[in-house]
Amino acid sequence: MKKPPKNNTKNIDEDKELWQRVARTVKPLRDGSSKADSESFEHMMHVKLPPPPLASRTDKPVFTREDKKTRRGKVSIDGKIDLHDLTADQAFEALRRGLIRAYNRNKKCLLVVTGKGIRGQGVLRQSLPGWLGHQDIRHIITEYAPAHIRHGGSGAWYIFLKTK
Repeated sequence: MKKPPKNNTKNIDEDKELWQRVARTVKPLRDGSSKADSESFEHMMHVKLPPPPLASRTDKPVFTREDKKTRRGKVSIDGKIDLHDLTADQAFEALRRGLIRAYNRNKKCLLVVTGKGIRGQGVLRQSLPGWLGHQDIRHIITEYAPAHIRHGGSGAWYIFLKTK
């Protein structure tokens, strides 16, 4: 039969002493107010979320014959958009301008480099599928797919554009 645990007053005393040391290092906010000032933390809490992901990318399936050829290096890439070193807002604007420019120049396949980010969780990499559903560029895109390792692997995407 197990014995009930003993009340360890030594640990409780150590915890209280530790808390008192921490509490002495805390300084009150402006005017001695104990309430958190939301204005002082506003810049830390404002995070723009990427647009929602696409419900449906296109009428055609993503893995078409052309996509397989490109992923094997059989189709030439007509252009490249590099989004490295850009903020999410700057990257979206550069992507939008680049895709529209390529579409107007009758380009068919673009390589968009987002980078992988830390452990493959980069903001640009994760935001790209949602950005492609934006109303300004959705109508010019037929499909997209992750790039072949020779073209950047998981840090890049192939974007296939409609023809005019």
